[in-house]
Amino acid sequence: MPPANRALEGKAAVITGAGSGIGRASALRFAQQGARLVLTDVHDAEADAVVRAIAQAGGTACFVHADVSRRADNERMIDVCVERYGRLDILFCNAGITLPKLLSHSSDEDIDRLLAVNVKGPLYAARHAIAIMLGQPDGGVLLFTASKTGLVAQTDSPVYCASKGAVVMLAKALALDYAARGIRVNALCPGIIDTPMLRQFADAMPDPGAAWAAYRAAQPLGRLGTPEECAAAALWLVSPEASFVTGVALPVDGGFTAM
Repeated sequence: MPPANRALEGKAAVITGAGSGIGRASALRFAQQGARLVLTDVHDAEADAVVRAIAQAGGTACFVHADVSRRADNERMIDVCVERYGRLDILFCNAGITLPKLLSHSSDEDIDRLLAVNVKGPLYAARHAIAIMLGQPDGGVLLFTASKTGLVAQTDSPVYCASKGAVVMLAKALALDYAARGIRVNALCPGIIDTPMLRQFADAMPDPGAAWAAYRAAQPLGRLGTPEECAAAALWLVSPEASFVTGVALPVDGGFTAM
């Protein structure tokens, strides 16, 4: 028997970028709390492994390959959720990419790809999800993974900072537009989190050990965050326990944006 009083019991949710990092941790956490999931990623093997892990734990999930830069993929993943589970309660737009380059070194292709994934993806997905949620008596919840760089700038990543600032303002604007119509919208703003993407980035540095030491030293709490800590915050934001919370950009950053 499943445990009583699970926070997302019976909810139907879509999570993008669910194959690793914050998306994976959130998928496992949401499933544990009773959500029925559609997981998407461009890395099929990783996302399939998450689906299997959820099934082995007694949860419900399926995988849909989706490149969130494509409007049709965003719409299809949401349609699969409605077809499979009969509704859409939660859309967690978590997929994203980074671009650690000065603007003068960023090609047209770099800029177009990053904005397509980080900004157009959430726009496409939210537009389709909102139309469905407005037809449900109890609305729904949208959550976007932004970043601490959507709140404070960092060096050498201007296009990435611009994209995450756009995501924060998208969450706030949609929250106001739909507050009276049963749809809550928030942004999760992780700091420096120990994810596979960060490890790949650090390993490509001339001195990976020094890079990790610098990451830790930059945090007031003296360590990196974990995907599971971000997943716990995400779970709260999409759960009924946060029913009076909308238009928030929540930092999960070890105190970084307090400096």
